[in-house]
Amino acid sequence: MKLRFLILPVLLALALLAPAAAQNKVHDVDITVTLDTDGSARIQEVWNMTLTKGTEVYLGRENLGDIKIVDLTVSDDKGETYKTDRSWDTDRSFNGKKNHCGLNSISGGYEICWGIGEYGDRTYTVNYTLTNLVKSLDDYDMIHYMFYTPNDFQGEHVKVTIEKPGFVMDTLTRIWAFGYDGYIWREDGKVIAESENPLESSHDIIVLMRFDKGTFESKSVQERPFQVVLDRALEGADEPDVPLKKWEEVLYTILGALLFIGMLMLPAIPIIARIVQKRKAKKNTFGTTNLKSIEWSREMPYDGDILKNYYVISTAPALSVAKNSVASAMILHMIQEGALTATRSLDTGKVDIYFNQKADFNRLDNTEETLWSMMYEASGDNHILEEKEFSKWASKHSSRLISWTSKVQSDGRDALRRGNYYLSSKYTDAGKAENRKLLGFKKFLEDTTMIKMRSTPEVTLWKKYLIFASLIGIADKVAKELKDIDPVMFEKAYSMAYNDMSRVINLTNSYSRVVSTATVPKSSYSGGSLGGFSRSGGGGHSSFGGGGGFSGGGHSGVR
Repeated sequence: MKLRFLILPVLLALALLAPAAAQNKVHDVDITVTLDTDGSARIQEVWNMTLTKGTEVYLGRENLGDIKIVDLTVSDDKGETYKTDRSWDTDRSFNGKKNHCGLNSISGGYEICWGIGEYGDRTYTVNYTLTNLVKSLDDYDMIHYMFYTPNDFQGEHVKVTIEKPGFVMDTLTRIWAFGYDGYIWREDGKVIAESENPLESSHDIIVLMRFDKGTFESKSVQERPFQVVLDRALEGADEPDVPLKKWEEVLYTILGALLFIGMLMLPAIPIIARIVQKRKAKKNTFGTTNLKSIEWSREMPYDGDILKNYYVISTAPALSVAKNSVASAMILHMIQEGALTATRSLDTGKVDIYFNQKADFNRLDNTEETLWSMMYEASGDNHILEEKEFSKWASKHSSRLISWTSKVQSDGRDALRRGNYYLSSKYTDAGKAENRKLLGFKKFLEDTTMIKMRSTPEVTLWKKYLIFASLIGIADKVAKELKDIDPVMFEKAYSMAYNDMSRVINLTNSYSRVVSTATVPKSSYSGGSLGGFSRSGGGGHSSFGGGGGFSGGGHSGVR
């Protein structure tokens, strides 16, 4: 990987020259795989798309071997359940395919097809059964399948959830993923593979899983050991970066910088395109490109909802904040709701976190409750979470923290969608209005010279102020400002003196940094490979390379 200092500038420059995305777009694909003991699987794929041309969508499923696709149904966001044709005619007209679906037989498999029906933002739900998905090997049961195939267009986000009712996929179930930039992990007895960045048209999602022999009663028998399958799948899989010597790092950095500067001296079109892209992102988020025109505001965005605010803050470049600041905000919220208690020792001056198991957890979001549970588990036998305990626990449970941070993001995005603030990867007018409030409120909290001149708000708002300040990384500064406005009100709002709250904020920031450290790869993305790819099957990063020997595959798109 020593050429990464040369490759990165080239990739960056080429990215600036990349052509605009096709008119047809895939915003989100959510695939649920429900396994049966007989080795078959019921598949549900929910495709959220924007379609402007073509007559049908098709999903290629090739290289199936003894796997068959049966019981196909398709429904859409208009409430229509499509008629399943016995055979599919790709030459039919637009209207002839409307409200129809079917299988188009191709070499080695099928294409799952359905008529577009209407152009615009569409959501289709595709259900079918894959027989013989699980293979019975000499020593283990196995799944090795491409669940998302290369496309005619970029997929912005893809998630695959694999489950077996009544069966917990714990560490005995080994897992690997190939073909995309993202992660694979275990959560609530399920296995989840999810993209972290958009998938290019050549990317795919291949999952390899190993189960103890006898977990399934599959009739699809292959007389070979699992190690043969694994060895082939790992051929070409990404290797962790080998650290460079200091002089090598300096040399490659200089060469890379020179090459990058040379590339930037090409025609100014890529730079202009970049500027346009940033302006478009601002316009999509705030409804304006002139962010300086948005004045400070005391109105709380999204009514103080942590997940909604954090999704906007963490995804808008204009609102860059420390990674996983949401953990700090959630801990403060749990203290306010009584699920946690922060107490300072009179002897040492340290602040420790205590857990209230009788708290009303209905007042917390599911992701907050999960964070509470992880902190409780880390607190040891005395159930007092000391500063170093969470760090030690996190180093051994990074996959759970990766799962948690991913769920925080997805739950925030889903909450915005349910509120009609964010649809088809774009903010609605209502969402843009709330985002302008968000930026205005951020300016309000950051303007320390003016906050002293403003009237004292009610206690409930003071609580929300500090939580929001945690999301943007200035809780310590805001706490001091609020204390200076009214020390009595401060203690009434937070049930502790400022000095104790200052220690609590420092502690929550420390826990937030622990989450960030545990979820950031040891080696960053470089030249087409991902650091941290697990060859042992413990989950973690996916690998762009490798994965050979899978079933499924093919090509998908619109025609």
